[in-house]
Amino acid sequence: MATNLEIHRTIRAITLGLDETIAFYETYVPSGQNAALIERVNNSDYYPAFNVISDALHRETILGLCRIWDTRNDTANLNRLAGEFRDTQVLADLQSAGHSVDQTALTKWLAEIDTGSKSDELLALKRARHRALAHTATPNEPYKGSARVAVYGDERKLLECTIPLVEEAGKFIGYSYLSPLGDMRRIRHAFAKRFWDHIGS
Repeated sequence: MATNLEIHRTIRAITLGLDETIAFYETYVPSGQNAALIERVNNSDYYPAFNVISDALHRETILGLCRIWDTRNDTANLNRLAGEFRDTQVLADLQSAGHSVDQTALTKWLAEIDTGSKSDELLALKRARHRALAHTATPNEPYKGSARVAVYGDERKLLECTIPLVEEAGKFIGYSYLSPLGDMRRIRHAFAKRFWDHIGS
């Protein structure tokens, strides 16, 4: 059973990981979607380096999302956090510390965690992580799982599902953000645009 302090630490660790993942995602997207940027770079003599950077940002986005949705008990992740919030003693301790968790909101949050954990997007990204990023799939055996291959847009859908869930978890314990994650995403997007606008110009 986690203590009040441990719950705070876990949410902080997840939040920092999510902010980092947002930064990777928003910086990656123009490199794979902005037609004008891609054309400029393809007409340059440094496009191979651009492709490496774009691929690295994409990989870090996938890895970051998979870490947040991990299921291990020795990592900071949403599933472990949900397990703690299912413990009535944890909720009682939080209430004693001045954080009374609304049961209706918590029930909805837990259901959304369950839905996210089983989503096609997450399962596809985990397949990519297990078979290409964290490990190299053997070429001698076919894939035996049931998850589909990841497609463009999976990262965005999962990210947009994850942000409100992390913020809601913070609200349960009165965790304060210097800036809401949605605002941080807009800031990261603006920084990325400024950066890529200078590439090849």
